[in-house]
Amino acid sequence: MKKLFITPLALLSFVLAGCIPSIPTATMDPGMYYTQAAQTISADQTRLAALTPTPLPATLTPTFAPTLEPSLPPPQSGSSPTTDPCNQAQLLYDVNIPDNSIMSPNQTFTKIWMLRNIGACPWTSGYKLVFISGDPMAATTTPLLTHGSILRGQSIEATVTLKAPSGAGTYTGYWMLADASGRLFGLAGTPFWVRIKVVTTGTITISLNAVSFESGSVSANGAVSSEINVGDTVNKEGIQSFISFDISSIPTRATIDIVKLDLTQYELIGDPFGGMGCLDVYQQDYTPLNSGDHFTGTPSGAFMEWCDPEALNNVVADGDFATAIQARLGTDTRIQFRLQFPGNESNNDGMSDLVHVFVPFLIVQYTMP
Repeated sequence: MKKLFITPLALLSFVLAGCIPSIPTATMDPGMYYTQAAQTISADQTRLAALTPTPLPATLTPTFAPTLEPSLPPPQSGSSPTTDPCNQAQLLYDVNIPDNSIMSPNQTFTKIWMLRNIGACPWTSGYKLVFISGDPMAATTTPLLTHGSILRGQSIEATVTLKAPSGAGTYTGYWMLADASGRLFGLAGTPFWVRIKVVTTGTITISLNAVSFESGSVSANGAVSSEINVGDTVNKEGIQSFISFDISSIPTRATIDIVKLDLTQYELIGDPFGGMGCLDVYQQDYTPLNSGDHFTGTPSGAFMEWCDPEALNNVVADGDFATAIQARLGTDTRIQFRLQFPGNESNNDGMSDLVHVFVPFLIVQYTMP
């Protein structure tokens, strides 16, 4: 049998424990806890508000209502347009006659849209261009193509022949496509249009942008670029630039008074004038631009010449431009030019020396009799 021995130290511990009074555990009312927490948060928020600076009033940017095309009038003939996945079209660009082109009374003109087939069905010879509403301008239903087919992803020039009204004013005609069954379709179910202004008399000045998809440059090795560069490359190859302008909006009976070629939107790469001399412009017919358009002989018949950057900054008139445009009215829709350094194809320094033109303009002033 084991005996229990209590040491004097243990005995003392029991005695002391019996002498210490018990301390009651405090119990807090839950409602009081939430009240104190809320008061603490409120006090913190008050201190933060005092430290936070008062925001300055915001400066409002005025909003402008977008300029919208006029509401499309309802179709006057044919069936309702469809959004059938089989028949879908996309307008890529106006090949000629941009919106608000100036026409003389009773002027006959050809309007061309570049359309892409984005539907599931091919366009065949049964597809037609159909006048929908607006100003007919002697419109007639016209076949979209006479043979073959336009598959999904392919494009076609949609062409109609029209006649300007006899009275002065702005005229708009709306068009759509129709399939072989006569079902109408267009650009997501909406028509495309031609808009002209008929002017009877007076002097008019227009600024023509270069036709971007017909302009660019060709190097001596035959490389074609969509950028309008003229000069030479690091490979010591000359580059000539080509610029195309659409003159179809100028009435055939207009008298061309003043023409200016504006090349002021440019940048210099290297020192093209210092190494190759003067930059000249010549008339040259081309389209589409290809490797064979690079001129390799001795050029002649320059319209204008710029011998330094300061000269490019001055837009001056030249009679050769006016004569060339006057001769083409009613016979051609384009006037095209070649830019080159005729004295030197390259300065042979092994560096790029270029004039890069961003946006060329042709400024034309003419008089309507």
